[in-house]
Formats: sequence, C-alpha cells, structure tokens
Amino acid sequence: MADRIIYQSESLFVSKLQGSGASNQIVSADIKEINRVQDMSYNLEVTRTDINEFGQLAALSREVTEPPTVTLDFSYYLTDGTQEVALGFNKNDTSTFPVSSATPMTKQLLDGTNDFDELNYYIITTAEGTDVHGSTIAGANNGCIGIGNGFITSYGITAAVGELATATVSVEASNILFKNDLTSAHSNPAIDIDSTVGAKLTNTVNWSSVTSSDGDITVGGSELFAIRPGDITLDFDADGYFTNYEAQGNLQTGGAILPGEGATSPTKTAVNIQNVSLDIPVGRSALTRLGNHYPFARKVDFPVNMTLTASALMTDFADGSLDALLCSGESKRDIAITMNDRCGTNRAVTYVMRNAILDTQAFSASIGDNKTVDLTFSAQIGGANDSENGIFLFSEPTNTPTLYQSTAITPTP
Repeated sequence: MADRIIYQSESLFVSKLQGSGASNQIVSADIKEINRVQDMSYNLEVTRTDINEFGQLAALSREVTEPPTVTLDFSYYLTDGTQEVALGFNKNDTSTFPVSSATPMTKQLLDGTNDFDELNYYIITTAEGTDVHGSTIAGANNGCIGIGNGFITSYGITAAVGELATATVSVEASNILFKNDLTSAHSNPAIDIDSTVGAKLTNTVNWSSVTSSDGDITVGGSELFAIRPGDITLDFDADGYFTNYEAQGNLQTGGAILPGEGATSPTKTAVNIQNVSLDIPVGRSALTRLGNHYPFARKVDFPVNMTLTASALMTDFADGSLDALLCSGESKRDIAITMNDRCGTNRAVTYVMRNAILDTQAFSASIGDNKTVDLTFSAQIGGANDSENGIFLFSEPTNTPTLYQSTAITPTP
C-alpha cells in the first residue's frame, strides 16, 4: 500500500497494438520506454445524453451517445531522436550533407498504411520508495495504467536560454485500463474497432523480461542526458541540407538579420536568439458509424500547418520593404534547428523545416529593456513521400556532417 506516488515510481512505455509474440501477444521486444520524461497528465471524459419524458421531472437515464475520449499529455528532454522513433516518427540517419531526398518526420503518422499511427501507452507504477529503473516490471506490487488506441494530436519542441530543450506530445485515445499485479499477462487496453460492443483486442500485454533504465543514450561515444541551450544553433537559411535548395538571403521585408541568412555587410550583426519553438498540430476527426460504439479511425485533418516562433534581442537591421513581399512573390526558406552534444563535439539531432514563409515580425522596445523582435514562420506538412515540404529529422550520431554552404551564406557555427 502506498501513501503517495512520486516521479521515481512511474515511467512511460509505448507499443504497437499488435505484438510479435504468440497470438500477437505484446512482449518485451515490442515495448519501448520513453526516457527523460518530465511530466505526464491523463484524463477520461464521457459525454452523456439525458433521456427525459413528459410526466417525470428527473431523467429516466443518462446514456452514452458519443465515444468516450482519453487524453494523454507528456513532455521529455530531447536527446538523439530515440524517443521520436519510439513514438512513430521517422528519423534520417545521415552523416553527410546535402541529401537528394529524405523521409519526412511525419511519414508514418500520415500515410495511413502502417500501424505506427495508432499506439498503446503504458504508465508503469512501482511500490513507494522504489525506482522503476532497475526494478522487475513484472512484479506483484507493480501496476499499469494502459491507454489504448492512442493517436498523436500534437508534437512540439521548445528551446530557450537557461532551459534544456524539451519536446511536448499530446495523445487522444479510446480507452484506459488500470491493472494491479503484473506477474502475469493482462488485457490489451486497445479497443477492437470491429467489435459492435466495444470489446478490447484479445491479445495480451506481457511484462516478463521488460526492463527499465535511463536509456543509455550515447552520441559520439559519450552519454547524452539532455540538450543544453549553449549547444543549440539556428540557421534561418539552411543551405547545404538538401541538394535542390537555393539560399534566400535576408528577409524580403528587411528588418531583423537572422543567423545563417548571410548579412549583406560583414559589419552587420545577426540577432541574438533567446528562445525558439516548433509546433506541429495534428488535428484528428473521429470517424464513427452506426453499429459501433467506438471510432473505427481517427484520421488527420488536412492541411497540417506547422509554425516556428522565435524571440531575439534586436541588433542591426537589413534593408527591405513590405511591398517587396507583396509584389515580388513569397520567398520560401529552409530553417534548421541543430542540437549538439556537450560543447558541440557531435550533432545529436537536426530539425529542418522546409519551405517556411514569414508570417509576422514584431518589434518591442521600452525604457530599461533591450529591444526585441518576435518572428513567426509557417509551413505545411507534405505527403508521406514528399521531400520538398514538411519537417525532417536528421540524426548524426558519430560525425559532424560537412555542409556545402553557398559563399553568400554565413552558416551558424
């Protein structure tokens, strides 16, 4: 019996709905741990309809007419892309640039032809005072909170001065299961979408041989615990990642000189980035039909627009005018967020946002404060086989890639 539960006694795991064991049993080979988790929250919501009639004030019944919804939100420190792969995202292992094509990060989530889009999430709880790491998961005193049929509805990353780089994930699911005593296999929390009564899938989850650790994530031979702000760089004109990219230079509107875009004069100074965030909303529509209590699918609502926002201390400004943006056509650019290991010896992960366009550039100044600029860029997610649009995740775990930069571009160090 526990008087309380704290972070040492919980850990987050994930698996596909069907496992590799006998009768599709979910076994240790199918279960992945999400490391570096910083917070978790989950809830269930049931919508009911009152059944009233003339002659009686109180409702005769309150029936469930809409599928119950379970939501899960969690965040974790970014490392080398290991967690993203476990969550169903695609990662490109590349040590040399430029590349002629790459797999979009969102390919498996959007193409609808695989089983990586719909996952189970498990929150394992051990006895009070006991670390999950190093414990036998299949223990009599351990419990599992299983969330079935989970679809990612948003993914985002944030990095700021004084903070560690963090990813935030939101999930929408169909079922939640609470189970004590994990010494034997338990029911799969996922709903069988073909069942007219909302029955769970018949395969089970077996925690035997499942282990928990800090992940032992290494980059360049050294363990990587998190990405520090001093090891993050931004390139707002990311020439050299894709062979078909042409450098864009300064913003058409003028104003802020951004790192990596190549100042028109060597005496000009790029802004000093204070924070950056990349948000990828993946809105879902639950598809239902008569004869089923649960959705038979949760399909992505298109188009999917992602945004990148950055705040910086203003320095010099570049020439330009707003009418150039309106009259000369939109200039699209690639933006790269590069995250290195300790002191930048090796690149851990790089996010490249393709064909981004400027939405806002807002300046602020007041007595006693440094002048700042806030910028917002947006881009659309492309198809599963589109290397021209969307967001791309690169991992370079062993060497720093050679970037073939245009002579007109001053890349971020």
